[in-house]
Amino acid sequence: MMRYKVWDIEENKERTLENCVTPLEVGTVRRVIVKKGGKREVHNFKVLEVLPDGE
Repeated sequence: MMRYKVWDIEENKERTLENCVTPLEVGTVRRVIVKKGGKREVHNFKVLEVLPDGE
């Protein structure tokens, strides 16, 4: 499982994605479904960097 630092374009803030099964490439933009307050929203995340495994 990989960890990534990403930029959430819709919320205009940095986030950390954890436990990613899909390998992501730095510099790409991916559509991600985010659960927020019981609802699902589609957000676009720009991958900023791969983070070292937390273990």
